[in-house]
Amino acid sequence: MQVYIEYVIANNLLINALILVLTLRFLRYKINKFAVFFSSALGTIFAVFLPIYGILNVFAFKLILSLLMLVIVMGKCGGKKYLSACAIFYALTFALGGATIGLASLFSYELADLSSSLIPFYVAVAGFALVLGQKLIYKYIILAKRKSRYEDTVVLSANGREITCKAYYDSGNRLYYKNKPTIIVDESVALQLYGQNGLNALDSYTQIDTVIGKKNIKVFPLDYLIEEGKKDKVYGVMAGISEKIQGQYKVVLHCDL
Repeated sequence: MQVYIEYVIANNLLINALILVLTLRFLRYKINKFAVFFSSALGTIFAVFLPIYGILNVFAFKLILSLLMLVIVMGKCGGKKYLSACAIFYALTFALGGATIGLASLFSYELADLSSSLIPFYVAVAGFALVLGQKLIYKYIILAKRKSRYEDTVVLSANGREITCKAYYDSGNRLYYKNKPTIIVDESVALQLYGQNGLNALDSYTQIDTVIGKKNIKVFPLDYLIEEGKKDKVYGVMAGISEKIQGQYKVVLHCDL
């Protein structure tokens, strides 16, 4: 049987990296790409020299290698977390080994011929494709769906004028002014409703908590508020003026609306 060194390197480098990445993801642990590559390369070097130095085939050496690979990617962590990492690492190793053997059997490969094939490489590529696919689904579908539950388009009416704005529900906004729920609007919204002179004439203030301490902001009453897709007008709502609301939203809605 002829074994190609490039096959050994490709198979081990990628399969080791996949097992390490999956271990860290299961633990919700930050992935250090350099540490993963270095650890995977260490395991690959061991696999390259394994046929040359038979002593490396001893179970103790393989155990020490796997523990060292985990130390590299885990860094400083508690004993309990490290033991959890070991359990997941070995479970994934056996699971991917079983998948590799299953594919080899499906394509009529002898077990001894695995090292001269790229089947482990293909298993690893498929594994990384699934990881990437899961991340994309979470990012572009699940997060987008979750976000859509909290964003809205609203019509605000005050001072005899109406304006349509993109709004965001904030469960942390529990601000009240004179027992009325108070939304937060960008200063540009208040300017469109009142104009600069009308804005300067406002003399009602409420206090809010910010990252730099408490701050007084101007408030004004809304004639009404209408949420997109709803016909009913919501009355008895106040609006506090923020100098600048970050992002695409111009209104932060109250949790009780």
